[in-house]
Amino acid sequence: MATFNYDIKKQTYELALNQTRELLKADDRQNGLFYLDKAIALSEELIVHCIVPQLKARFVQENQKLKEVKVALTEKGFNPFLPSSTPKPVNNVVQGTTPTQGGTNGPVEGPTTKKEGGNDDVSLFFSEESPTTTLKDIAGLEEVKEQILLNVIAPMKKPDIYFKYVDEVGCQILMYGPPGCGKTFVAEAIAGELKCAYAIINTHDILDKYVGEAPKKIAQIFKEAEKYKNCLIFFDELDALFASRESGDSSHTKDILTSFLTCLSGFKSKSEERNIRVVIGATNRPWALDSAVLRGKRFDTQIYVGLPDHDARLFLVEKAFKKRPGLLNQDEITYEDLVEMFDGYSGADITTMLEKMKKNALKRALMNAEDGEEGLETIGYEDAKEILSKYRNSVTKESLDAFEAFRDGEI
Repeated sequence: MATFNYDIKKQTYELALNQTRELLKADDRQNGLFYLDKAIALSEELIVHCIVPQLKARFVQENQKLKEVKVALTEKGFNPFLPSSTPKPVNNVVQGTTPTQGGTNGPVEGPTTKKEGGNDDVSLFFSEESPTTTLKDIAGLEEVKEQILLNVIAPMKKPDIYFKYVDEVGCQILMYGPPGCGKTFVAEAIAGELKCAYAIINTHDILDKYVGEAPKKIAQIFKEAEKYKNCLIFFDELDALFASRESGDSSHTKDILTSFLTCLSGFKSKSEERNIRVVIGATNRPWALDSAVLRGKRFDTQIYVGLPDHDARLFLVEKAFKKRPGLLNQDEITYEDLVEMFDGYSGADITTMLEKMKKNALKRALMNAEDGEEGLETIGYEDAKEILSKYRNSVTKESLDAFEAFRDGEI
């Protein structure tokens, strides 16, 4: 059986999407439908094999929109990629018959020039269904919450007061710190508070083997954002996209940065529009960013998202046992004991270790069941001690020192 290569399949899917857009904007419906069918089939494969919930949800949403486009073209004779479109007869190519040109293995040759003024209704980056997570689900990170309440929530809930003091709405925040401390989770919670469309942009969504494509994708993201009243764009691994121009990077990378800074300029809404625009960047290497990204009116609000404090660790422990409180043998080890043991670990580390402790108890329960014994196996002190002794902390002292030095302006 052939191995499913996610990266290659995703690249093929994106190429099919691009071809679909180009051809349908040129009103070449026959070839456009050929690539549209390919894009639909590829998105269904990605849905089956994708293990990242946010990406899977995106593929599901895109698949639905692509099918809606196909219905418009094949059943109504309407091309939604054009500002005004009159129904046309649908070509046989999508109805299973052999096309008159080009054979069955490819589209018919035809015009590929993009028409000006096309209206692309298929969002490649944004999820229009906002997350159910809100700021109440975040443990700690009080400075982050304060910035969001001031710049995002206040103009929605107290506009009469807010607009007496400022003209622009929304914010551009850089969150930096060790991996696994909740930066992506915060972005989802903000989108949940706003109940808005949001996009989580990763490096592979932007970078392209073809020179000039990455800046176009940046522009496309911000163009799509303009369609929504309220929206949030979250750029993960910002340093991989916008490394310092003094680092000897190629002109290709510099073009990406230039495009991003151009699009970011003036992205905040004015008071009369009352739209909320939020751009959040996350990085584990803030010192590697180009200085232009950090200037005022860009990512001028910079927040250090460090290791979880006592209250945040307690939140994570309580959450882990909320549905099954009886799993923890509190005669041997309490929530507070675990909180102290987890000092110095990231939120992702803590969650992983708690799951490993549960698996330890599960293995014992399964072994007992084989011997005909039944009963709940609980997590005790020895489970916690064993997992801690084997688990490698993902955050080193050296990395923490570097983050603190950046925060204090020393690097």
